[in-house]
Amino acid sequence: MSERRPGRPRDESINVAILDATVDEMIEKGMDGMSMEGIAVRAGVAKTTVYRRWPSIEELCIAAIGRLGSDADPVEPTGRSARDELLAQLERMRRKWTNERYGAVMRRAAADATANPDLYARARERIVAPHIAAMNRTLQRAVDEGVIRPGVDLDWVRQLLTAPILAATMTLKSRVSRAQLEFTLDAVLNGLAP
Repeated sequence: MSERRPGRPRDESINVAILDATVDEMIEKGMDGMSMEGIAVRAGVAKTTVYRRWPSIEELCIAAIGRLGSDADPVEPTGRSARDELLAQLERMRRKWTNERYGAVMRRAAADATANPDLYARARERIVAPHIAAMNRTLQRAVDEGVIRPGVDLDWVRQLLTAPILAATMTLKSRVSRAQLEFTLDAVLNGLAP
């Protein structure tokens, strides 16, 4: 969000209404079909109210997507084993991606990426990159702890671990369970053991 000037505090319920309206517009119309005006109408606020909070539709969309998945924000390792930390990261991702609205937005964003690859890349950098970095640090820790043998392509390992969640969401298949995540994690770690 943009910098606040001194004055009356903003009504948080208005922010929530705007962000919810943004998600609805994204799901229905995609980035190319939505407008600040349409979001304002859906949220029941003046267009200037939206612009005062977010200077562009891009910033607004990124804020709306970020709010949907905020309960699964990346966190630093807790001191548990690398395996347990990886499972916790996968579980946070599973909870976020199985949120119906989040999944719908991600499907729409992936579909719109062809028409607007630069915007998709910028949003991915702001929303997804912190999660990728956190998991990469944990995978490196798994190498350091001797759980994964040295020399393995850790980016590929991360993709192996997260692919079931992404595939289920993007193809509208039944959701991945925690037990399935644990099975996948152990199968991958066993195959990569020193």
